[in-house]
Amino acid sequence: MKLDDYLRLNGLTGPKFALQIGVDPATVYRIRSGKVLPHRKTIQAIWDATEGQVSPNDFLISPVMVQHEEPNIDET
Repeated sequence: MKLDDYLRLNGLTGPKFALQIGVDPATVYRIRSGKVLPHRKTIQAIWDATEGQVSPNDFLISPVMVQHEEPNIDET
């Protein structure tokens, strides 16, 4: 489950969850929006706080990691 989905389903705000896992609220915002991938310690804290509902694997596919670029094909 994605962190954003977990927080919404459980009625948690980003700042409240950030306090729970010991990180800055901006960090949770950036993770939720896919702007950054969390550090290993943060992933562990998320895993613990969500009782495994948000797992390390949930961070593997992220818009940050998936970039679509058109190949540059020179037809000269």
